[in-house]
Amino acid sequence: MFITFLILKLTFESILNECNKLALEQQSKEEIRYLKSRLLKIRLEYETGLIDEATYDAKQNEILRELKAISG
Repeated sequence: MFITFLILKLTFESILNECNKLALEQQSKEEIRYLKSRLLKIRLEYETGLIDEATYDAKQNEILRELKAISG
């Protein structure tokens, strides 16, 4: 009975670890998608003249740093 309990405990821990891993991967993908949409938005703002080149460069660099941190 004790051995069965240990096997079940290890199995459930493994399943939980895998679920957590998948959740973190999904969260990273969503953050990357959000940052890419921000990049597109500031590009559009720059092309339409809403922001100047210096502001665009600063915002772009900030977003790219965040992307790099997430991507590892």
